[in-house]
Amino acid sequence: MTEKTAPRRWEDPPRLPTTHYVDQRIYTDPAIFAEEQAQLFAGGWKLVCHESELPQTGDYRVLDVVGRPIVVVRGEGGEVRSFYNACAHRGAELVRDLRGNLGRGGFRCFYHLWGYDLKGCNIRMTRPEGYERFGPKADDAGLRRVRTECVAGLVFVSLREDVEPLATYLDGMLSRIDKHLGSAEYEVFHHHSAVINANWKFWNENNTEVYHEFLHILNRKTMVLQPGYHDRRWALYKNGHASPEEVYSHYEAVGLEARADNLLPGMRPSGLLALGVFPDVLIIIRGTVLRIDTMRPLSPDRTLVEWRGLALKGDSAEVRDMRVRQHNQVWGPAGRNLAEDIAAVESQQRNVANGASRYAIIAREENLRPHDDCNLRAYYQEWGRRVGRWAHDVDLPRAKAAAEAESAPRVAHG
Repeated sequence: MTEKTAPRRWEDPPRLPTTHYVDQRIYTDPAIFAEEQAQLFAGGWKLVCHESELPQTGDYRVLDVVGRPIVVVRGEGGEVRSFYNACAHRGAELVRDLRGNLGRGGFRCFYHLWGYDLKGCNIRMTRPEGYERFGPKADDAGLRRVRTECVAGLVFVSLREDVEPLATYLDGMLSRIDKHLGSAEYEVFHHHSAVINANWKFWNENNTEVYHEFLHILNRKTMVLQPGYHDRRWALYKNGHASPEEVYSHYEAVGLEARADNLLPGMRPSGLLALGVFPDVLIIIRGTVLRIDTMRPLSPDRTLVEWRGLALKGDSAEVRDMRVRQHNQVWGPAGRNLAEDIAAVESQQRNVANGASRYAIIAREENLRPHDDCNLRAYYQEWGRRVGRWAHDVDLPRAKAAAEAESAPRVAHG
């Protein structure tokens, strides 16, 4: 007689390998949120904008990174630099608009009129004779710089000066980004943002896993139910980056025009490609138009999501109109898919916050085919290594979890 296994209690972990489920308290715990802010967003690389948003010398944008105001500016010779938006004198804000142009004269603090050039060097102390005895000297009174690197037009910053080089961090994803964004000049033609009532990781999961395409009527009809959809494979890279192979999208199935002309570099007609950059970036291309998603976590249950639409610089008016139209058919503030995505992740957040759901299952295995949860498992392995937690067990003492996460072998399938 075969011994029956006792039913699993709701509060017990799933009977799965620990890599195949997530304790959903990682989406609600304030301590974990603070650790993510420090280790991932302050301590790692954060995509803040595209270079086309700073077209002229002196153009700047003010951005928030983990609650700290950063000003990104284009200097003489075209180099993009970043600084804390704080005067070295008494800490007042250097610029008080979200964007603008400083001209070639650089920064001038409104409070005591100290000035700085576009490299952050102090070039003016009002009535400098008062500093002759004790100082400071100009060499000691420059702006606080923020580590900044650019790749294929994407501007990344890190609040840690000793962070690994961006190219090392991106690993195999670097060549994928360069293939599609580095061989032509792009510009942002569309930008919108929204605050969603969900943890940032819920949005990132929704963006990067492919199984949820069943959510979207558009995706079901144009891709999931079409021949060849399941023939492609995931590519998993070091440091948590991942991308499924390009898929053909049958737009005619929902009465939309095919995307066969004026394709973006590296894309095939009506192709769809998504590149997930750890921890919070998605670059997604639908043949003729490109979208970049980034996130700013505001609290455990609130996230500011930014969407940028990009097209080739130098498009004719007719081609640009086509790209805008095709961008808005699926994306845009009133596109077909974004509202469905937001409804899904906010639904998850409500049931995690009220205690109705304790564990999330990421156990699908399909030999790296599109509906394999391999990318989520690789993501949370990297999340654990950087945050110092195991996603499956938030009660494990942090020191023990951090040591185990650091020593675990990394998943990488290029």
